[in-house]
Amino acid sequence: MKTPLNQKGFTLIESLLYIALFTIIIGGGLLSAYQIIQSADGSYNHIILQQEANFLFRKITWALTGATSFNETASTLTISKPMNGTTAQLIFKLDGGDVTLESGQPDPVILNASSIAVSDGSFSKSAGVNGQPDSVTINFTLTADQNGKPARQGFSFMKYLRK
Repeated sequence: MKTPLNQKGFTLIESLLYIALFTIIIGGGLLSAYQIIQSADGSYNHIILQQEANFLFRKITWALTGATSFNETASTLTISKPMNGTTAQLIFKLDGGDVTLESGQPDPVILNASSIAVSDGSFSKSAGVNGQPDSVTINFTLTADQNGKPARQGFSFMKYLRK
């Protein structure tokens, strides 16, 4: 039996439907891939900020460990600490977008990475109550702009001082 001419192949409507479905599937896949890449960039920036905050906190914790005295203002923490047979004075400053350490050297050392800005920084000292030791609270906000994706996160640390 012969097939009539009008029943061979796909009709124009069927072809357009297949192309439309294919376009929707490919578009959805590309959109999902783009969102995954964007999410990875944002996560990377927050990881960088977390690592930078941990580094800064470890430096300040190192200076406070074994400190004989310290004074604080809103943006400066001055620590006296025995080092190499003498008493060294370490000064941490939170200003100008950086955390700096002055330790008797001619130029202060910038502790944060150049791609990280520090803002809203403060130090505050709390006297121990009910047998708890004195403590220092460190607050700052870090901002990073890696891969064109800005990230900003606030951090607050408390260091208890042992006598």
